[in-house]
Amino acid sequence: MPYSTHNATVARSAMAPLLVDQRQLQTLSQLISAGGHQDVHELLQASLERLVAFWPAQGGALLYHAPHGEVIRLHHGVIDSEAGALIAEARETFARREEGREPTIGYYTLDDERKLLELPLSTSSQTVGLLHLVVLDAETERPSPTPDEDLAMLLVRAIGGEADKLARLRRAEQDLRELHLLYQVGQALASNLDLSSLLNDIRNQVPQAMGAERCSIMLLDEHTRELILELPDPHTGEQREFRIPLDRGIAGWVATNGIGQIVNDVEQDPRWFDGVARDVDFETRQILCAPMRIGDRVVGVMQVLNKRDGTPFDDQDLRLLTTLATQAAIAVENARLVRSLKEERDRLLAKEAEVRAAIARDLHDGPTQSIAAIAMNIEFIKKLLRAMPERVEGELEVLAELVQKTAYDIRTLLFELRPLGLETQGLLSTLQQYVARFRDPAGVMKLRLEAPSSIPRLPVEVEGAIFIIIQEAVNNARKHARTDEVVIYLYLEEGQLVASVRDRGRGFNLAAVESSYNTRGSLGLLNMRERARLIGGECRIRSAEGEGTTVELRVPLA
Repeated sequence: MPYSTHNATVARSAMAPLLVDQRQLQTLSQLISAGGHQDVHELLQASLERLVAFWPAQGGALLYHAPHGEVIRLHHGVIDSEAGALIAEARETFARREEGREPTIGYYTLDDERKLLELPLSTSSQTVGLLHLVVLDAETERPSPTPDEDLAMLLVRAIGGEADKLARLRRAEQDLRELHLLYQVGQALASNLDLSSLLNDIRNQVPQAMGAERCSIMLLDEHTRELILELPDPHTGEQREFRIPLDRGIAGWVATNGIGQIVNDVEQDPRWFDGVARDVDFETRQILCAPMRIGDRVVGVMQVLNKRDGTPFDDQDLRLLTTLATQAAIAVENARLVRSLKEERDRLLAKEAEVRAAIARDLHDGPTQSIAAIAMNIEFIKKLLRAMPERVEGELEVLAELVQKTAYDIRTLLFELRPLGLETQGLLSTLQQYVARFRDPAGVMKLRLEAPSSIPRLPVEVEGAIFIIIQEAVNNARKHARTDEVVIYLYLEEGQLVASVRDRGRGFNLAAVESSYNTRGSLGLLNMRERARLIGGECRIRSAEGEGTTVELRVPLA
């Protein structure tokens, strides 16, 4: 191969005739069969040592490019600096080689006695590397004959072919192991729908699959733009939460850019953030980090730390972790959905219990008391009928008024529970009836409606949800606002129906109320927002202490 160097000259010439003794035949057989080797590196090292002895040569060097990108560089025997420089230049040129180039044999002249023999390491279809041997010049006496060019090409082709077959076999075995691991991990993740338990399963199984010391899962909090890492405290066993901003650390970079990273020396990476590692007393040397994706959305990152065998992470490891991270992202999202459904169920059950208690209270304080009074009045009238008949007519009139009031209270209660007019007359008419029927038990608050007559009809279930949200907002104002008037506004704006309930009462600290939902019994504000979301709308609540409250519901008309 015509390489130009400052000292080397290249020549193509026929080799001496082949004279092979019994020892060389045995060595040749071993080279061609290459049997008994389970590792490509081991196979090539043994082949190089046997070739150096077979020629014989002072030393040799071998370069091999595996089918899947791995590059193996080996040396054996004595290779001085001049030969080493020529070998390095030949390898660099080989890396830039043109496809389809025919393998050739070449000599580099080192001095009067030695030459550097270069042979292409090839398979039946392509060149996969280079073999260099430091040999004596043909004019110099040598202890044993040298193979001719055809035999030399046969030798290196046998080595290249065996190396390629073994490399492909080992890669197929690795792929099968990884597929089996992916199947096992996938089965385990798919069967677990509890988020906390699922994250523990991932942290336990992924290090086994990756041959790593530890696995960390960091889920993205989209509101605060932070990664949340939960780790057990080594002393108490309780979960500790760490929050990492997206602009810090390798994990933050991966979550921001959505690109996996291989870092085999964290101390040399400027992105390295060791705050968490110090807190949990864990020495991190290597990091392999991949984004957890669902479609185009990154929901977190998965990283494995420190290979147990001390070897560096490579592209194959990153591909495997990326696949595992995608599986984990889907499993985490499923667990989140299940948890959300459970929370929604619990909220609905709590709301149902609250509504039942409210109905029981309203019935007890209203119609039940009135009916009891009616029954007492009837007994009283019976006695009057015998003792003082002249007073019966007046008492009957009082009784009739009480019956009418009781019937009105019952109809009002039924109306508030489920206005039948929604299905026949629509939201606007129902709100007008609601305002007309509204009575504040304390007799303080008045309710007013401002709405144009052009409000369009919407599907019954949508109008029902709007009415319930308005009713909830009015009841909250009646109980807590301490105001003399609440106004319901209904209007159209930018393709949306806007329903707003406003008061000028005492208001409240919205952030404080929302932060205490886990300990409070009432979930009114959350229920309004959930109902709005279910009909494709948005419920906005604005309030401050001393400045009143506005509950604004926006529902798309389309």
